[in-house]
Amino acid sequence: MDRLREIIFTQPNKKPKTRKTTLVSRCLCSSIAAFWAHAHLLAQTDSAWIYVANMPPFRVTKLSRNTKRLFREYKIHTTVDTTFKAMSKHLTMCGFDIDLPFVPECSSFYPNISSSPCSETFKRLNGFPADASGYFMEYIRPLNEHHTKYLIRRYLTRSAQCQALSTCQSKHFLAKVYLGDTKPLSDPWNTDLHDRPAYLDHLLAERVEVSYLAASMGATLAILHWSCGVDARGVEFVLGRDTRGHVQFWLIDFADCATFPKTPEAVVTQLVDAVMDNEPFWPRFINIQALRELWRCFRDAYLEVSDFIMTDAMIDYDNDAVFDARNKTIMTTGGMATSGK
Repeated sequence: MDRLREIIFTQPNKKPKTRKTTLVSRCLCSSIAAFWAHAHLLAQTDSAWIYVANMPPFRVTKLSRNTKRLFREYKIHTTVDTTFKAMSKHLTMCGFDIDLPFVPECSSFYPNISSSPCSETFKRLNGFPADASGYFMEYIRPLNEHHTKYLIRRYLTRSAQCQALSTCQSKHFLAKVYLGDTKPLSDPWNTDLHDRPAYLDHLLAERVEVSYLAASMGATLAILHWSCGVDARGVEFVLGRDTRGHVQFWLIDFADCATFPKTPEAVVTQLVDAVMDNEPFWPRFINIQALRELWRCFRDAYLEVSDFIMTDAMIDYDNDAVFDARNKTIMTTGGMATSGK
């Protein structure tokens, strides 16, 4: 490594500043060229594109023509990533038996992706939005073929299995973790594997420790609210593989998150709505003993981690108002879920 630095930074007959800038630019150009040369479109919405490529550790780029909105998402994503890494260590040191979800690392925001050092390589991709903004993030590997085939044979009808098995190798299968809902009647006939939900009854059938996941979600919501200062609108929990191939619990998608005033009034109007309007990732209060226990794990973790953040971090706003807001968040969410059932 020392020899490599010497070769890069101490070539003769060059001024150090010029030499370093030029070679770093070349390295950056080479890296980006390698990325885009092997990229393909993973997903597309009305306002964004997601491309994936084989270049560790940042293998995904999200693109949008709405630069302001995407940059806000990038800043929130960066804050969440940094905060969760720090809080994971802090909670462990303070005796909490809670594992937080992984957050994909993110890097390198480009206001105009075509102005990056290797914009010429964009022409290799059909339909690439060269006038869009973009940022890079870590790639979450889908469940492997062995897992996918097992789940297809276990949970789909025989008539649906053939079609699902024929496409399982080409699908990006991250399992969405729905602790707030059970599978619909149509689920055994649904052959779409792209980000397919793992409903509560699926997880129970596979003997997953759902109470542990519920506690992790409760702690996550508390950290998003009171450490990151966002309402958690639209976030998702998925099961996918890390770089070692191990299945891990991930927190993703911060596009719809927004900041909020730290007042009890804002909780009723913004935080509760953000939780209840989301897909059923969060546990709900359902008046069945096993599900009441799941809700209790979620609620207790939210309140305990919220208390820890507010008392330990000495945040710079009125703690009495925030404690009131915190209690209203979790209790109102439970009440709304009960009335909805």
